Amino acid sequence: MTGFVVLHYLAYEMTLQCTESLLGLAGEKHVVIVDNASPGGSGQRLAQHFAGKAEVTVLLSPQNEGFARGNNLGYCYLREHFSCEFVVVLNNDVLIPDTAFIGKVASLYRETPFAVLGPDILNPGSGLHQNPAHLRGFTREEVQARLERYRKNLSHYAWRRLKWRIKQAFRRAPSPAETPWQEAARDVVLHGACFVFSPDFIRVREYAFNPGTFLFFEEDILHYECLQQGLHLLYSPKVQVLHLEDVATDKAYRTNARKEKMKLQESIRSMEVLLNLMRR
Repeated sequence: MTGFVVLHYLAYEMTLQCTESLLGLAGEKHVVIVDNASPGGSGQRLAQHFAGKAEVTVLLSPQNEGFARGNNLGYCYLREHFSCEFVVVLNNDVLIPDTAFIGKVASLYRETPFAVLGPDILNPGSGLHQNPAHLRGFTREEVQARLERYRKNLSHYAWRRLKWRIKQAFRRAPSPAETPWQEAARDVVLHGACFVFSPDFIRVREYAFNPGTFLFFEEDILHYECLQQGLHLLYSPKVQVLHLEDVATDKAYRTNARKEKMKLQESIRSMEVLLNLMRR
């Protein structure tokens, strides 16, 4: 049994498309859609649409729990109700066209055991391959410096005047010798659009993600926690997903100004969580 968690917010058609791609995969599976208290009733529509599908469960969260806690609802449901060998957590704007995906994941685990697997994530619009996200995690000093910069940007927030500056703040310089996407890589920071959690992870982790965040930096926190716990991460180009990117966030924040300000606010909170972990 492989479990899939799809976090839904507003983008009804995209969630349908994502779920249908999962149902087309070969192998035993169960899909949990977590509606993150979407306004307008799209979560209830999904529940009605999949009411006759034994392979799909729709969970309706009474409030918007954000990325980490929202996905944790689905992860915990699968962990408690099914004997899943693997749990795949993916954005609702991710499609898996390769019907042999489940079998390939199992083969990879037998060849190179991992706690968390990151597939090749291809953005079909830009042609960019998004994994691995980074070759290494942040140092404590880097987190502190970035946190101070974000706080400064937010305290002087004026969209028209700081537009370029804010966009620059979200850029992270690549490592001098960036690993190409064609090569497998171990214990790198994996992109947050799709994670595959193995038995090594599921046995010891009650939650998929640190519940202290709402949005952003989840992959950095996960990377840090896994290394601290002796859980290995693996990027492999042998499995691939397609990432259509930012559908739910774009629907929730219609203007770039609101979206970027929200990113600053939530990134600050998430970096504070990561910094507190490092201090401990």
